Amino acid sequence: MFRLFEPRSTLERLQEKYCFLMRRSFELALVDKSRSDMLNEKACKILQEIRRMEKTQERTV
Repeated sequence: MFRLFEPRSTLERLQEKYCFLMRRSFELALVDKSRSDMLNEKACKILQEIRRMEKTQERTV
């Protein structure tokens, strides 16, 4: 039901961080384009890591 005290996996943490960075990048796009681009690049790197982890999980299953 609730996962208050259960530890989150690395994949879940990366997904949350990716969502946060993309949201923040979107909000900053109208104000500060260079900072928005920097956050977007970080989010893209995290997305690549997420995809890599998902591929390795598929291979093990």
